[in-house]
Amino acid sequence: MFRMATKIVKWASVPVLLIASLFACCAASYEPLVDFAICLGAIVFVQRAIRLKEYFWAGGFLAIVVVFTPLSLAVKVFLLMGFAGLATFANLLAAFRAQPARAEANASG
Repeated sequence: MFRMATKIVKWASVPVLLIASLFACCAASYEPLVDFAICLGAIVFVQRAIRLKEYFWAGGFLAIVVVFTPLSLAVKVFLLMGFAGLATFANLLAAFRAQPARAEANASG
């Protein structure tokens, strides 16, 4: 039962955050507060996704965090570039890590 509820919350959280983002511009003077709330909600889900080793979900929520962070546009661009660089570096480490040598069965004859 708990696993099913977790799945429902996980699948519903992305549309909820995106729908909330549609109404952020209508909040007028409260727009920075709404953006901060969306960003904070996405940060919670990033931490949970990393803890559960669901890195695809963490990457999606990380993009939501960067888009709705109350920082300037230049900082957002550099954050996205930094995260893209970290993801590339992590993939390179995974691809080139040392593999154990295979012992050939018929090596001697």
